[in-house]
Amino acid sequence: MANNKVKTASDRDKKTAKRDSAKKGGKPSIFARLKKWFVNIISELKRVMWPDRKKLKQSTLTVLLIIAIATVLILVFDSLISFILRTSGFYTAKQTPSGTTAGTTVSDTITPGETTDPSGTTDESSSPTPTTTGQSAGA
Repeated sequence: MANNKVKTASDRDKKTAKRDSAKKGGKPSIFARLKKWFVNIISELKRVMWPDRKKLKQSTLTVLLIIAIATVLILVFDSLISFILRTSGFYTAKQTPSGTTAGTTVSDTITPGETTDPSGTTDESSSPTPTTTGQSAGA
């Protein structure tokens, strides 16, 4: 009988070993992967050579100076190219024929006293004769 107990204990150890090897070959759980990820991040941050305050200020000023210089250069080149294109006539606003504007509508061209119907025609009979502002009716 003692042999049976030993066999069952060894059988249990074999089964446990099989399960462990199956898990090792498979994908670990999400929590195990997250734990490993955080452990790796912490170990990497320990290896980082953090700058001292003097070096940090110097690097920050260098970056800000480079940004300022780049901004000024872009402004100068943009203004120069814009000036060249405007003076050469390549970049001008489209001009409309003289006397008209680009956004005129039928209602903009009606004289005072005229009305329009939806078709866009004018009707002078529906209103009295237009009077000029600034003149009195009796004069």
